[in-house]
Amino acid sequence: MKKILKMFICYFLIAVIGVTLSTGVAQAASKGYVFKYKKASASMDGKASSLLKKAGTPDKKTAVKSCAYKGMDRTYTYEGFVVKTYSNTKNGTEYINSIKITSSKVETAEGITIGSSKNNMIKAYGKNAGEFGVYTYTKGNSKLVIELDDSDKVSSIEYLAD
Repeated sequence: MKKILKMFICYFLIAVIGVTLSTGVAQAASKGYVFKYKKASASMDGKASSLLKKAGTPDKKTAVKSCAYKGMDRTYTYEGFVVKTYSNTKNGTEYINSIKITSSKVETAEGITIGSSKNNMIKAYGKNAGEFGVYTYTKGNSKLVIELDDSDKVSSIEYLAD
């Protein structure tokens, strides 16, 4: 009986530690840049389900076997943005790897969109030593990469898992 009780306590402690660690990871993921769309918030390495549900049926969807995991890499193309996800198993939970804004109809949580000026980008994210018109901002476990065209207008915005 004592042996069973000891085993139960060990399993219980392992479960508590596992929940604590997974909660810490989820909280850390939310400290990065957040993409917001139709009242859904998406963080890099966070679960994709809420964003995908709010975004609806994609214009295009592709899935390939991951070269990094035993799972799948998927790409969802919507009007205005593209979401790339990964899963650790074939049909497992999908996590966000990147989101690329492709239209001026979609903006960042800070109000920057395709066509925004360099000055507005700097007001939203601060000065950054960009190279060749590419500005990379890092926050938590994510990066926000903004490219400018020759007239200093935003031409590309991409959220990346760090």
